[in-house]
Amino acid sequence: MSCIFKWRMFILSLPIGISIALAVTVSASFSVALYFVAHRFWSVELTDETKKTADIVATRIGVIHAVVLGMMFANVRVEYNEMIVAIESEASALVRLYNALERQGGEELKGARKKLKEYVHFIVDEQWPALRELRFQPGDREYTGRGPLDLVWKELKKIEYKPGDLNLKELLDRVENYRIQRLFDTKGKTLPVFWYIAMIGYLFTLLTLSIPAPTLRRYILVSLYAGMVAVVLLGVFILTHPYSSAAGVSPDVFQWLLEGASQ
Repeated sequence: MSCIFKWRMFILSLPIGISIALAVTVSASFSVALYFVAHRFWSVELTDETKKTADIVATRIGVIHAVVLGMMFANVRVEYNEMIVAIESEASALVRLYNALERQGGEELKGARKKLKEYVHFIVDEQWPALRELRFQPGDREYTGRGPLDLVWKELKKIEYKPGDLNLKELLDRVENYRIQRLFDTKGKTLPVFWYIAMIGYLFTLLTLSIPAPTLRRYILVSLYAGMVAVVLLGVFILTHPYSSAAGVSPDVFQWLLEGASQ
């Protein structure tokens, strides 16, 4: 498991351009090698009917494979968008709460404002690096952010609610809800069966394409197909790790909150 984790971190830590180039190179090399070996195995006397059947089978498998890849990409893309919405919603709720604390003012709210800024600092300085480095695990209280938010709750409990004032506890409850939604999307959910179908379909398509005699042009075409499949699967893999540096999601919005609060 540690070896798989290291490989996963290695891929996610690479710049996106390098990871794409690596995926295309490896998949193209594999497809060419498989073509060479498979054709030697298939290089018996083949009738025209067999060759025609192989083309039909390759087309059918390719279509099914493309549908599966499309479903995988669409699924993780939707979840990725939902995570972005949760991040922006949490940031917006934090702004509303902090502004409400400032408007109501008073020394009694000074501690709550301080604890709220400490929570945002925690997201930027501790939680986000843990999410990016895949150190966060479900149920890990150290990085969930529950502790810093509980300190804000304790400060608000000291405040006596007055009619006409904003309900600060209700605003903080919204922050809590969006925090939970954001953490639910720390890892995209793609059923393992889709990965199995994607890899098996990829191999079967390459094998059926390997029946005709290899030429330079066919090597290039098969390499292009293999490279494109690798890029799509790489995209799916990256989107299932949305907090990784490869996915490009950064805590900029929370850093802006800190900069705005310090002015």
